[in-house]
Amino acid sequence: MIEQYTVFVIGAGASQPFGLPLGGELKNNILERYSDGNSRANVLTNTTPFTPTQLKAFVEGLRFSGLSSVDAFLERRAEFMEIGKSVMGIELLHGEVHDSLWTSKNNWLTYLYGHMIGNTLEEFGNNKVAFITFNYDRCIEHFFFVSLKNSFGKSDEETAAVVNKITVVHLHGRLGRLPWQKGKASDSITFGDNQLDLRKMQVVTDEIKVVHEDHMLDGRDVDFKLAEVMLVQARRVYLMGFGFGARNVQRLKLDGLKPHVFSGTAFGLTQREIGDCRLMCGGGVNLYNEQCLGFLREHGEFK
Repeated sequence: MIEQYTVFVIGAGASQPFGLPLGGELKNNILERYSDGNSRANVLTNTTPFTPTQLKAFVEGLRFSGLSSVDAFLERRAEFMEIGKSVMGIELLHGEVHDSLWTSKNNWLTYLYGHMIGNTLEEFGNNKVAFITFNYDRCIEHFFFVSLKNSFGKSDEETAAVVNKITVVHLHGRLGRLPWQKGKASDSITFGDNQLDLRKMQVVTDEIKVVHEDHMLDGRDVDFKLAEVMLVQARRVYLMGFGFGARNVQRLKLDGLKPHVFSGTAFGLTQREIGDCRLMCGGGVNLYNEQCLGFLREHGEFK
């Protein structure tokens, strides 16, 4: 059981072990999979208002933009915003693979779950843990729900009541509501369901918000304010797979954060880049060139 309030700030690198792409990988996947006649291109044109001509213009613009991610491209080409969200939604829904959450070799969720699970289902809800995620996928919620349901053999309703006690804030939206989560049935999409139709695509495009959109106008200001409160109250803050984008650091006010423990991953960065990220966060964060599982095993505190 984790008894000291611990907040995990989750970026794309934390979902990569489960098959979700990083920004550059997502861009490359789109360039490869949305050419004329490709099955993914057909999914888009069959489930959204966009035409093959519009898709071709988007893909060609992205291909020759010289930018490393779809988000960076959409920031400069707002006319492609809606088709860009649709394409990202399709790719990420296909990236949500049920079995991967338990079979990944670098499974930090399984490791963390081992420190959170107690002798009863109800005890799990007493963990003082919360997640702030920049990711659209629902890996965290789905993993906890399915793992607890199989660990204790309880009903969906009993399991959902406990999982809902663990706060997960999606700062940029999510790929719809999971069926066991509160809300309208018309807003739900089952994890791993990539049989897309008009309804599911509408849910996804309504939910997804890219980083540079004004969070004060699209309703996300409530989520960012909640995240700020969570971080200020946290005894421990762990940055997991976080990309250290300046806008995200500023919005969460990480440069003024002073928890008892403040550390995170910086996998693949040079020492100079790690130093720059530390300065961006006010100099108080300890960063390690490790993946999420290795970081938790070496540096995580779970009491």
